[in-house]
Amino acid sequence: MIVLNIDNNYQSIIKKTAEVIGGGGLVLFPSDTVYILAVDPTNQIAVEKLLAFKNRWTGKAISIAVLDKKMAMNYVTLSANGENIYANLLPGPFTVVSKGKHKVAKGIEAENGTLGIRIPDNLYIHELIKTLGKPITATSANLSGRTPNYSVASFLKPLSKKKLAMIDLIVDRGKLPKNKPSTVIDTTTPSIEILRRGDLVTGSSQNLISKSEKETEKIARFILNKITNYELLITNKKPIVFGLSGDLGCGKTVFSRAIGKAMGIKEKITSPTFVIYNEYKSPSPSDSEGLSPLKKGEQIISRFLHFDLYRLGEKFEFEEIKFLEQFTAGTLACIEWPENMGSEYFEKLKKMTNYVAVEFKYIDENTREIGFDL
Repeated sequence: MIVLNIDNNYQSIIKKTAEVIGGGGLVLFPSDTVYILAVDPTNQIAVEKLLAFKNRWTGKAISIAVLDKKMAMNYVTLSANGENIYANLLPGPFTVVSKGKHKVAKGIEAENGTLGIRIPDNLYIHELIKTLGKPITATSANLSGRTPNYSVASFLKPLSKKKLAMIDLIVDRGKLPKNKPSTVIDTTTPSIEILRRGDLVTGSSQNLISKSEKETEKIARFILNKITNYELLITNKKPIVFGLSGDLGCGKTVFSRAIGKAMGIKEKITSPTFVIYNEYKSPSPSDSEGLSPLKKGEQIISRFLHFDLYRLGEKFEFEEIKFLEQFTAGTLACIEWPENMGSEYFEKLKKMTNYVAVEFKYIDENTREIGFDL
């Protein structure tokens, strides 16, 4: 068994990992959620080795990770619900169950012929699949019925010598954040069904469900990463604006604080209700937790604006604060109550920015639905 630290020249480790998987090997690998067990899902011997390791019976599905929708279409047929989820939620911490095309080894698809697909938001998995030229299995690295693992040490601890001997390569990325395994969504039925709840839960292809401030924060980071993955940001450098509408007390300020934190802002982000807006300077890209296109030495986003327009409504009030002049290149803004700006300002703002509408509403006392339109 070989152990490699992926932070040490990850390109060479990716190449080595692809060679091991391509040769039928079983690999422990870090993902965007938990450590996974990766084999070639088209190699019957490798799949049988994986099932034997996990003490899992044939017929209980094993999800696979792919590079993109194009690769996924080689292995599944997408329903209308599936198409929408691929377009709006992926890449991300979701496993999307669709009708399989029976192009994988026995033991990967479920007994009913369905197959779960992941497109992780993870550089290392992306590069591994690209190098391998085919999917990998994305099942959590644990024995059947046990909890998922966030470190190599916790994975190894319960294993017998026989189980240890079955692992061909361990790729170590240290202790991963305690994210839940992916949310599993069945798209083969008329309405989508959640088979397993992860950190992010959807009610449709364009809304997510929150039951706590922590979940609202994770949703904010997810939507932020979706918009900042777009090449549009690199080419036209338009400011980003999140327009936060909906029920009072539904999490708009929590969402805004999470965006600021993802930018690396250390100051306490407070509600601007009585001052209309607050401005915060963004630190260097290396300090940012989100904003995936921020490259070393490339400062795309340099300031964060947090508006609360609840008390505004007249045109002269927007003129007094020079509202539209605030949205310069390098700006990211969250605007609570954007409906108060009126149609004239709203249309102008949409033309000059990358505008993302985010809608908050209560489902019940403890549950919020957060919809978005990229």
